[in-house]
Amino acid sequence: MTHPRLKYTKLRYNRLHCCSMGAAMNIDVKNSLDRLYLTCNHMQSIMSDNRHKNIWTMVVEDIYEFIKAISIAGSDERIALFCEVYLNEQCPANTSCSLRQEVPKTLELFCQIDNSILKGHTIKTTGVFISFLSELGKSYLLSKFDKKDIDSQRFTALIKKMDQYVSDHENPMVNDSQEMSFGQIDVPKPQKHNFKDGIEAVTSIQDVPCETEETLQELLDKLDHLIGLESVKKEVNSLINMLRIKKIRDDRGFKTANVSKHLVFLGNPGTGKTTVARLISGIYKQLGVLEKGQLVEVDRGGLVAGYVGQTAIKTKGKIDEAMGGILFIDEAYTLAKGGTDFGQEAIDTILKAMEDNRENFVVIVAGYPGPMESFLESNPGLKSRFNKNITFEDYSQQELFSIFKSFCNAYGMELSIDGAQHLEQYLKILCMNRPENFANGREMRNLFETAIANQANRLALLTEVTDKELNEITVADLTA
Repeated sequence: MTHPRLKYTKLRYNRLHCCSMGAAMNIDVKNSLDRLYLTCNHMQSIMSDNRHKNIWTMVVEDIYEFIKAISIAGSDERIALFCEVYLNEQCPANTSCSLRQEVPKTLELFCQIDNSILKGHTIKTTGVFISFLSELGKSYLLSKFDKKDIDSQRFTALIKKMDQYVSDHENPMVNDSQEMSFGQIDVPKPQKHNFKDGIEAVTSIQDVPCETEETLQELLDKLDHLIGLESVKKEVNSLINMLRIKKIRDDRGFKTANVSKHLVFLGNPGTGKTTVARLISGIYKQLGVLEKGQLVEVDRGGLVAGYVGQTAIKTKGKIDEAMGGILFIDEAYTLAKGGTDFGQEAIDTILKAMEDNRENFVVIVAGYPGPMESFLESNPGLKSRFNKNITFEDYSQQELFSIFKSFCNAYGMELSIDGAQHLEQYLKILCMNRPENFANGREMRNLFETAIANQANRLALLTEVTDKELNEITVADLTA
């Protein structure tokens, strides 16, 4: 049997496959699931005596149960699609489960881990788990295909119940003086709790639990604190200033020059293009340029169909989803293959939508510099509407080092002294021999995940594991 980690890591970025199944991947759900998977992998290394069911398997089963619990109809199809899009595997033949009144068994285990092994840590496994379920539920409620078949009241009640459970169990489950040996954690038996009756009904999508909307200044601060990208920050800030002044002139009745909001992002993979696009979508909303400010990310597979007439329908669906926000088209140059390819039909549909919805629809196209320049030159309509290019340079050696450290910090981990020295030398050689279309930040993410897996394999051989060993990445983890 293929190890769950190998299967998940190998296939999770196959977005073309996802789109071919008829559903685009929600980037927020994907990122939240990645973080949850990494958390499970880390926790599995602690409980390595094979007396416990694989934590990731437990999580996936609870995700199935959660989907069934919040679904009014179509739960089996929704679970199957989740497997195809986010796990890149076929749905198990039997996903039937009883919708229990207790909290998910995974949350019970994570709560015990937070109150014992991870006691005192700022990052909580329970928070990672609940955050993912919240993102998944919100994605269904925001989808025009799913929202009618999702019970928003049930969804909200379940999230509240899980939050309440964590709050009720925030005290340690073991004595402070008691040593807990690794591999001896048992999933606690479900306990009865007095949850408040009469949870308020959710009457609209705005009532769904979500993060507080960020202010313009908070979004600008996030942009400013991104690692590297100095020229990008300068270009974006210049665009923001132009839009601000245009709005002031409009409000005062003065004539204003047209400021194109559509953008071209040029750069290799992993240079922060999607991250910046997401920030711009929020900034545009705060400036009053866009009504909603959502970012809908697609590629060729999410726009182009295989038969005459279907591409326009498929593309129109994505445009409707992005209306009031930004349609972000990655590797946009793949739409212009020439001949009888249906990509041109997608381009024509998008150009018409840009013309018909000038005030409430923005398109950002992104891809490698060379192919993107050829793509824009291939169509006069594209050239005239996308007249502002922003170039995302490859990260420097020091910036790549900082990105790796940011992954460590996100999970409360750190590099050992010799590990840091080894990484700096490795990055120096890597940057001197940088391959074409180097993956930049994604390379650091892959390296971090590999180091975490190596660390888990190394620590699993030890009888006792100290906190320092648990949270330190060494040379051995980077070279294994």
